[in-house]
Amino acid sequence: MPKPTAPWFHSLTESVYALGAAAREYRTADQAARTASWHIDPLRLLPVDGTVSVVDRDYIRPHDDAVWKIGDLYSELGSRTKKLYENAALAYAYGTTAALVSVLKGERPPHIELGRVDGLYVLPPIPLPDLSEELGNWRDSQGLSALRQQVVERECAGAVVNDLLSCEDLADYGSADMTHASEVAAGLADSAYAYGEQAESALHFALIASNPNHTPKEGQ
Repeated sequence: MPKPTAPWFHSLTESVYALGAAAREYRTADQAARTASWHIDPLRLLPVDGTVSVVDRDYIRPHDDAVWKIGDLYSELGSRTKKLYENAALAYAYGTTAALVSVLKGERPPHIELGRVDGLYVLPPIPLPDLSEELGNWRDSQGLSALRQQVVERECAGAVVNDLLSCEDLADYGSADMTHASEVAAGLADSAYAYGEQAESALHFALIASNPNHTPKEGQ
């Protein structure tokens, strides 16, 4: 007997939830990588005396050598998990918003649709739209707008950082500008994830408002 086809709004909410779950996994991995890096920080560890004579070379301090190599590994891991978390969080934000906009227009998208290149989601070239007017009857519409503003500001700060890094002479801009932009941009992944969660709630509201028989699966 063929398996019944799930209603489009069930597959859509499953799609959104799965993307959010992926972002949560990357967030956990990113936190773990940063914690591991902190534990192996050479500035925190007590030095261990003792050297080894290496044939055809000089002497090495094996503990120092291990600490620095492990630190490099964790640093590389941290850069990778940070990139993956940020990309997944932004995909969650943009993908859920695109689905929400479609539902508000009366469309029936069965899934989030995103491009993907080299293991990363391709994000739209335009900022997140402000849906405060379309969601005026939703009690958390202003909260969604506030989170959107945070994402936009952090994306702009990230663009500034990239522009400054591409400059041949950073002295023309000053280290203060670079420091401020970097601090703002650093919170992009968390802001995008928080927005994605709120947008997911807005999607559930829009589905129920458009048809009271639309009941997203419990826990999602």
